[in-house]
Amino acid sequence: MNLIDWDHLMSLRDDIGEEDFADVVLVFFAEMDAKLADLAADPARADADAFHFLRGGAANLGFLAMAGACAAAEAACRAGLEPDLVAVVDAFHGALAEARPRLPELDAA
Repeated sequence: MNLIDWDHLMSLRDDIGEEDFADVVLVFFAEMDAKLADLAADPARADADAFHFLRGGAANLGFLAMAGACAAAEAACRAGLEPDLVAVVDAFHGALAEARPRLPELDAA
């Protein structure tokens, strides 16, 4: 599976412009970092709503692997199972690593 839907991400950047795109990306990463840190610090807070929030943000930017990991974690929570927070975190960092060379906006993130 691709980590990022590049067509979606580049279309978003084209639609909103490079400057606004940089702002959106920085807000996204700040929110994702904060939410993931909260969940890591207190895994009991890792509920379906938390992963739904993360999944929406990831999907909006075309972070396919992260959105998939969040969907699986959300489904696990709804089924009463333990979500795989590590998979979500790894997918987030993997997407960041893949995106950085192509998106100079990420240098500030």
